[in-house]
Amino acid sequence: MKKILLASTVLAMTSTLAAAEITFSGYGRFGLDYDDSATGTESETTISTRMRVNINASIETDAGIEFGGRIRLQYSDGQNTDDITPSASYVYAEASGFRIEVGNANTAYDSAALMYNSEIGFTDRSFGDPNGDYFSFTSVGDDYADDATDDRMGILVSYSVGDLNVRLSQVDPDQTDTSDDPELGISADYAFGAVTVSAAYVDNALGNATADALFLGAQYAFNDAGNVGILYFDYNEAGAGADSTRVTLYGNYTFGATTVAAYVANDDQLGLTTDTAYGLGVSYDLGGARAAFDIHQNYSEDTIAGLGVRFDF
Repeated sequence: MKKILLASTVLAMTSTLAAAEITFSGYGRFGLDYDDSATGTESETTISTRMRVNINASIETDAGIEFGGRIRLQYSDGQNTDDITPSASYVYAEASGFRIEVGNANTAYDSAALMYNSEIGFTDRSFGDPNGDYFSFTSVGDDYADDATDDRMGILVSYSVGDLNVRLSQVDPDQTDTSDDPELGISADYAFGAVTVSAAYVDNALGNATADALFLGAQYAFNDAGNVGILYFDYNEAGAGADSTRVTLYGNYTFGATTVAAYVANDDQLGLTTDTAYGLGVSYDLGGARAAFDIHQNYSEDTIAGLGVRFDF
């Protein structure tokens, strides 16, 4: 009887382990970074590196509900190694197109499609990106409380059907304190034929009761090799002088293993040296990795450039 019970227990444990899945994903990058705004003894050219590893765990119940979570390990050059800790985690449940994340959750605003499509280079940067502060998944544990407190709590609810995605999120900077201002976000995106549209709004951005942000985006793919898009960002923060309306035009075209990408952005924020920033990038597909070059002029009329390699896994 004991042997039968032992065999049954081992079989049950094996079945459970077989249904569970632990995977790793992320990327690595390295290359040269150039910034001509360096002064005095500052170096204009430095070596840039980053390694990111996502640890993902999931299991599916007999009812078809998937439960799981993610925690991230990341190091970028220049970080104080004494302060580096794993990211805060989120856990989730997903079924029939619905998904809920709790903890260090992704947010509706940060997850909107197209928002980062003007980024180029091995570091994926652009001066046509979002122009305000808001909550998002935080990659490094020690940065998590910097945006709020150790008791920060986020919730994301999303629904996907076909080419439609809708998201709602709330991030409470301190769930133990009823006097703070939770950030509330909503976004939706839809693809029909060659056109993709996206919209997002966040109130009490980064837990600031006087800050909000709006995003609108549209992209047209004129064939399988190329696309063009327009992004509109409007950020408002009472009394901070940070009000900004930014419009970004971008385009990408791939021929063979080479992709050429460019953007131009206009920002009306007070105090900028110039209202216009732009960038040009070229990348080459190495098969599992890409070599990339990018050059930009920012709103201070500085020249920023990079040359390096990125690999994803």
